[in-house]
Amino acid sequence: MNAWSDLPMELLGSILERLPVADRIRFAAVCSSWRSASGAHLGCPPPPQSPWLMLPFNPTFTPTGCAAAFFSLADRKAYRLPLPDPPVSDRLVVGSSHGWLVTADANSELHLLNPLTGEQVRLPSITTFPFVDAVRDERGRVTRYSLCFGDDIPPEPFEPDRLRYFFYEKAVLSSTPSRSSSSSSWGGYTVMLIHNPLFGLAFARAGDESWTLIDTPSLYWVDAICSSSGQFLTLESMGRVETWELDGGPLPASTLVAPRLGIYDCSKYLVELPRGQLLQVYRWKDPVQSNCKWEPRPLYVECVTSRVKVFRLKVDDAKGCVWVENEGENLQEFALFLGKNSSMCVKVRECPELRGNCIYLTDDGSWSYEKCHEVVPDVGVFDLKEKSLKPCGGYNFQRIWPPPAWVIPTVT
Repeated sequence: MNAWSDLPMELLGSILERLPVADRIRFAAVCSSWRSASGAHLGCPPPPQSPWLMLPFNPTFTPTGCAAAFFSLADRKAYRLPLPDPPVSDRLVVGSSHGWLVTADANSELHLLNPLTGEQVRLPSITTFPFVDAVRDERGRVTRYSLCFGDDIPPEPFEPDRLRYFFYEKAVLSSTPSRSSSSSSWGGYTVMLIHNPLFGLAFARAGDESWTLIDTPSLYWVDAICSSSGQFLTLESMGRVETWELDGGPLPASTLVAPRLGIYDCSKYLVELPRGQLLQVYRWKDPVQSNCKWEPRPLYVECVTSRVKVFRLKVDDAKGCVWVENEGENLQEFALFLGKNSSMCVKVRECPELRGNCIYLTDDGSWSYEKCHEVVPDVGVFDLKEKSLKPCGGYNFQRIWPPPAWVIPTVT
């Protein structure tokens, strides 16, 4: 008799609930009874954990192109995860929320992908946008896209794999996709998409066959998150924040949450702290004239993060809600994760491998085919106290494509 395989299911479940995701995967591989216990407790959330960094494709580590490497900051090691077609080595990550990646394949079509379970959900086609036309061959395969900017402007042609670099800015999930035992269809989520031209908004609910455009003339959206209350918040290029009600009818309604902050020529991110307070993080990059000092071989470095400012939303009795610059070290409890992912705030006391008052950054554009394949991404840890960028463990700049992205691993 194998004593380990005969442990009571309740005890196995109690052990499993205390394990991080990587150990849960190992747990299920021990024996059939432990695998059964793992399946029975699949929906149990793991203890708090730090995000994993999806690394660029490495043909030595993942030779087939149908697997990806993810670096765990906690374990200080990379995990190789097999993933379904289309090959992950041909995908561009345009979002990451609730443990799911939003990826654009070589035809510029979007998929939700859970890298831990390999499950994926196809999102509505890019051709359901009214300004995107597809040219197909006799077999129905897309050979070219045409993007229409207006009646007086000739359509601009794009190769099938090139449109994604221009078109998709960021995609955010409202919640974890779910699938009932009696149905093979996925539900329980909505995707908010920031897209070009002109940084517009669109959304798609679970089961939708097409994208729904949100009419916001003269507003250019640069970031979006889903708040702890379950509503989408979007950040406009001047710092204005709006919240969206997408379930009340066919036409979405918005409410002003925070006023504009001002004109800054930089990347902007919206962050919600665990207690519900909103932050804006502004990120400046400076051109680099020489090769990066961290880089062991002569790859081209275009720019690196040189300066970061954090603003918090404050309620003023006289002025209402105003943005004020965040002073001192009152983010010492937290580490922020910014990039193409939905912005994340992690408590460092729950993840001792992280450093408080620091921002873990990945590159998020503006992207082009050439930049994604020829330029070293701007990845690192920015220390707000020291005002300096340092290397991020696990990423050694040996590879470039696809650009790295943060994701919280989950098996649900």
